[in-house]
Amino acid sequence: MLRRHGRSVSQITNLFALLILALATSSCIHFDVTQAQVPIETVMQAIHEYGRGHQVLPSPAASTATTETEESYRTDVSLLLAEENFAELEKIAERNRTERPLFVGGLWKNNVFFNALGYPPHEGETKDSDYQFQIRRIQKWVAAYPQSSAARISLARCYTDYADFARGEGTADTVSNGQWRLYNSRAATAKESLLAAARLKERDPHWYEAMQQVAFREGWDNAHARELLDQAAGFEPSYYHYYREYADYLKPQWYGKPGAIPAFAEEASSSLAEPDGSILYFRIVSSLACNCAPEVAELPSVSLTKFRTGYENVRRLYGFSNLNANRYAFVAYTFKDKPSAQQAFASIADMEHDVWWGPHTFEAARAWANTP
Repeated sequence: MLRRHGRSVSQITNLFALLILALATSSCIHFDVTQAQVPIETVMQAIHEYGRGHQVLPSPAASTATTETEESYRTDVSLLLAEENFAELEKIAERNRTERPLFVGGLWKNNVFFNALGYPPHEGETKDSDYQFQIRRIQKWVAAYPQSSAARISLARCYTDYADFARGEGTADTVSNGQWRLYNSRAATAKESLLAAARLKERDPHWYEAMQQVAFREGWDNAHARELLDQAAGFEPSYYHYYREYADYLKPQWYGKPGAIPAFAEEASSSLAEPDGSILYFRIVSSLACNCAPEVAELPSVSLTKFRTGYENVRRLYGFSNLNANRYAFVAYTFKDKPSAQQAFASIADMEHDVWWGPHTFEAARAWANTP
């Protein structure tokens, strides 16, 4: 569900060396304790109060899009944490809140910032110690900047991923009771960190997305999950990542029903004027651009015309993104729209693993698109 971003061997080695050094100077921390459940009414009250008095701003201008790559930005942010350069992390978080910069293609830098801090750098397979490294560093950030919202949101983001690590990737019936206890405990710790952040002065749009990730792991009912989305969208309407998180929640293998995501995409996008409406439609529906059976089963009920218009508007306003082109190619291929698929594949530089699973599917789809 959560995206895993690749790094070069040299980048991983440098980060890993820094973290090994950091562990040698760190004391042991007990992670898994039994927490009292916070009533959902208390959490929802915090969600409503978080955005009170916040001034809603227009969508970020396309001119804020930078040519900096997402990979290099993630690496730089991860290195700053490994080096314990908390002052620079604070500056970046503040710029993200005030300037609201984007990457080419419209991806919010703020979203990548917290994702980079939530997933630990590692060598080979991710280990429990990798998460412990990351959590120790973020806890030191919290201690150094007790009024930092970004530090506490980062801690929550790391704990939600740490919960997934405890659960593993198997089906629910393969997860042991011990794994479930760790999963629930870590999700609860993430929620506690976000509630602590809500008591601070700083307000960050990613707070809501981090809370959506908690809601997913705790299995909130649909009414509360939707109320959370509505509060988030009211705080920062252009932060489309909220809608993609909710689309994940609505997948049939999780908490939704067949047809829920296309219906949600239509409902949410229809409330906006063009080009914002079709762009949001593209953002939501592209969450189904994954070579996974449940997602693919949802695609036939979406509007390919509206999806295509949204993609074209995103590219026209925010520039070309290889990930967006891969998503467009996947949907066009699923619909057997050869002209659109051919156009998309012609612009793709590299296969995106989040979309295709592997080279075989990607190459097969590209070969089909390029066959007269």
